[in-house]
Amino acid sequence: MTAVDASPEVLDINRARTRAGNVEYVEADLFAWQPSTRYDAVFFSFWLSHVPEDLVASFWSTVANALAGQRAAYLIDSAFDPTSTAKDHVLSSPNPGVVTRKLNDGREFKIVKLFYEPKALTARLDALGFAAELRQTPHYFIYGEACLRPNVS
Repeated sequence: MTAVDASPEVLDINRARTRAGNVEYVEADLFAWQPSTRYDAVFFSFWLSHVPEDLVASFWSTVANALAGQRAAYLIDSAFDPTSTAKDHVLSSPNPGVVTRKLNDGREFKIVKLFYEPKALTARLDALGFAAELRQTPHYFIYGEACLRPNVS
């Protein structure tokens, strides 16, 4: 198993929480990182909504390059729901593009935030060579899998 994150703090938190000996931790910018091996599955949670629009295709290309075996990527992410955000994280629209996040310590950061609807994301993934089965819960989440179609790499 390989865990990739640009933040050494996040990797340290995961390392301390899991204490698993079978995890390789890679500190890398996921937009520049290329897998050195292929995996039976790729999983990412609450990540896709933070991928800038102009990097979505290259991100999914990296996912394709990482897949082997069952060739499936699994995801969970935020669905647009005005009731799901913290009181100081106002979302002006389903796709504001960039929002301000305020941390408990008062610091604020501008972050990419794009919400996907399963049907539209399925169509987009189809154009990128994936067959996706995506769903949405009644509130807050989208989830599902995207399998690389044969002869796509």
